[in-house]
Amino acid sequence: MFGGPLEILSFVIFIALMFFFPKIMLYQILSLLNTKAASYEEMTTKAQKMILKKIDKKTKLTNKQLKTSIDRMMETFVVEPDSIDPNGIAKKVRYITNRHDKKLDLFVKDITEGFSKEYQRNLAASITHTIGLYQITKIIKHFIELIKQTKNFQIGMVLQMQLPFIDKQMKALYSSIPALIESIPVGDCIGPLYAANIIGDSKTEKIAEGTIVAKKKIKGKEVFILKADGPGANLGNIDEAIRKIVAKNKIDKIITIDASGALESEKVGLVAEGVGFAMGPRGAERFFAETFLTDKNIPVDGVIVKMKPEQALMPMKKEIKEALPLVDEAVWRCMKEAKKKIIIVGVGLTVGVGNNKKAAEIAEKKIEVYNKKLEVESKKKKKKGFWAKIFGE
Repeated sequence: MFGGPLEILSFVIFIALMFFFPKIMLYQILSLLNTKAASYEEMTTKAQKMILKKIDKKTKLTNKQLKTSIDRMMETFVVEPDSIDPNGIAKKVRYITNRHDKKLDLFVKDITEGFSKEYQRNLAASITHTIGLYQITKIIKHFIELIKQTKNFQIGMVLQMQLPFIDKQMKALYSSIPALIESIPVGDCIGPLYAANIIGDSKTEKIAEGTIVAKKKIKGKEVFILKADGPGANLGNIDEAIRKIVAKNKIDKIITIDASGALESEKVGLVAEGVGFAMGPRGAERFFAETFLTDKNIPVDGVIVKMKPEQALMPMKKEIKEALPLVDEAVWRCMKEAKKKIIIVGVGLTVGVGNNKKAAEIAEKKIEVYNKKLEVESKKKKKKGFWAKIFGE
């Protein structure tokens, strides 16, 4: 005897689930991915509108011409250098990166002819981040169509597992757009902000493309302070600047200050000291700087301020700004080993951060205003959430 009615029913349900479970999973995953794609598309559209609104009153182009230009720029791509022979790949990466930056600068100058360099640099950075939003959205939509065509929910599951990380990146890129447009310092500005503070009122001069240097005596030692030229969104050319200083001076030590990704368990604003050239992996600049300093046998220390990777792109949190005195202490400890001449490098983006103490104070004020605004908005949301729980609204 096969079994009772319940056993037969269980068997039928089991067989049915074998056929329908993949379809149910496919529907569920596609529903989630479509919702996310719509959300990302909305972010991209809003970011484009922010840029268009900022340019609108300061361009000779018509609205239609401007929108067409921005849409065309969204499709910009960079061909990855061929690496069949890895020898010389770093030079190729630097060449391609520099060419991309040049092309973007030419595009921005074309649509904002006659405007300040600060305005154009901030606009170029905001367009770069908007391209990031656009391209990620496009890739998500590509996979949605692929899943629909193949009916393969396993592809969707792999993408679904990545969504929390994609979400963070998208929100960070989106949050960076108004900051770049309005020249508000972001988390990655901590290095240049520190450099601007210690420059004080010392004279600065251009030493390399988009890079300035100040020379002053600190605790009896001759210190060269390097940072990208602000307050426009700029990363500078630190490698070239270091080479020029080393060519004319016997440098005892180099100290780099930069933002660094914190682990989820780590406190934002934590300051750490270490060995090596603290610089993000953009292009190949760090490779060339490290190679040069290794050949010259110049010791390099790094001081980092920890933050979540997405916070490096977002307007600077007060916890990050409040780490400046701790950075100062760490730098002085690193200086003890050096005898006479030191290079201090404030690595990172300079949006909203000028080249002296006064400019640093203005930047810090902007950060304070932004964080106060954030606190007010957070309190409003909590209050709204409290009444919603009581009244069910």
